[in-house]
Amino acid sequence: MFGRGFHLFTLFGFRVSVDPSWFLLAVLIVWSLARGYFPAVIEGLATDTAIWLAIAGAIGLFASIIFHEFAHALVARRFDMPISGITLFLFGGVAHLRDEPPSARAEFLVAIAGPISSYILAAGFYLLLAVTSAGDGITPLAALFSYLTLINAVLATFNLLPAFPLDGGRVLRAAVWGWTGSLRRATQVSAALGRGLGVALMALGVINIVSGDFVGGLWIGLIGFFILTAAGSTAMQVELKQTLKDIRVRDIMNSQVIAVPADITVAELVDDYFYRHFHKAFPVVRGEQVLGSVRLKDVGQVPRENWGTTSVAEILSSGNGSHVVEPGALVWDALTLMKENNVSRLMVVERGDLKGMLTMRDLMHFLAVHRELSGGPGASEPELRQVAEDRA
Repeated sequence: MFGRGFHLFTLFGFRVSVDPSWFLLAVLIVWSLARGYFPAVIEGLATDTAIWLAIAGAIGLFASIIFHEFAHALVARRFDMPISGITLFLFGGVAHLRDEPPSARAEFLVAIAGPISSYILAAGFYLLLAVTSAGDGITPLAALFSYLTLINAVLATFNLLPAFPLDGGRVLRAAVWGWTGSLRRATQVSAALGRGLGVALMALGVINIVSGDFVGGLWIGLIGFFILTAAGSTAMQVELKQTLKDIRVRDIMNSQVIAVPADITVAELVDDYFYRHFHKAFPVVRGEQVLGSVRLKDVGQVPRENWGTTSVAEILSSGNGSHVVEPGALVWDALTLMKENNVSRLMVVERGDLKGMLTMRDLMHFLAVHRELSGGPGASEPELRQVAEDRA
């Protein structure tokens, strides 16, 4: 759902990044705090003081979100669940779990850790509020702690709503999983509630807009849309993961491969392979040994007048040695490798010999057949890449 974004820092082995959408949220929060919240709380507040308080409030909020996500990540590490990183985005933050939890108990503890951490922060800021409050009025510092107390309590409470992908939805999924023994069934139930909450929030947003609260209504509607789409995509991802988790590359790969001899010229490559077979890349071999792959992009880097004197071996991509997978590898791992290298095809090689090709098209065809035969999930290429991204 999110790209890797801009790297901020690494803490406790977790990479913390920020999605470009986060900057819009930062501007909106600073603007709303400086123009609305702090002037309303402190009578006669100077404009520059309100701006500095708003900036401090935004920093405190984002630090609180990171704290919330770190709670998830640290508990997940306790259960040996790999976390690829934490990303701040328009609607808060997310800890990227590469795999589903190993048990309902692990799911529950990882999910509940976030809201508990936010309530702990709220209690801490409330104590600071009590210490800094003046007897005859609220000080700027007390107003800041008041905001951070409120926002952490709201963050924790909202996340406890029993709708996926919120933490409360994950707690619900853990309960249904423990009761039924089926992760797939538990995901379907919690995702359905997530979609229902998303629709309800979108409707509430429309009502607010019609009532005159355009900004508030738009924000509620956007949150509802995010929950609606996230619930649907997460349910699809779980279905895809369950379908692909035990499938091997040899079960899906295309063993009828057109390979290019390494010693032919680029001109022969273009005329006899690219124009004849219309693939965008071909494996390159010398005898039985695979040397790599050649792409249209590689040909484009050779001046046309040199096509007749340049061999294919001379233009192999420097990074294509990583575009290889073994026949016995899991398709799940191959999908991750595609994502990491931003490619849609992998050479299937065993002890240096070319055995076949695995392409994104092969995966989509397999899932289409699976859907027809068993009522399982179909998927688009973006959905498959999203599954890989969550694992990478």
